[in-house]
Amino acid sequence: MVTAVIAPQKRAKSATSRRWGLREAAAHHLPGLTRAALRFARTDDPAFPGPAGKRGAELLQRVGDLKKWARNRPRAATCTTDLG
Repeated sequence: MVTAVIAPQKRAKSATSRRWGLREAAAHHLPGLTRAALRFARTDDPAFPGPAGKRGAELLQRVGDLKKWARNRPRAATCTTDLG
């Protein structure tokens, strides 16, 4: 009798759980933010998500974490005419 061994399927990672560098994340998933803005935020913003890994010298981020940070980050007031 021959029994077949079925290997468990590898579940494909969703785009939000994959790890990306800031360049790829800004280009493909965060169209309103520049790479420079993300670099400054990584340095200055304590709410910026921590790295999820490293590829060479580049820190990798989870896109889901970056999207959540971008959605919840404070923004400057717009359309204000009060100068003081």
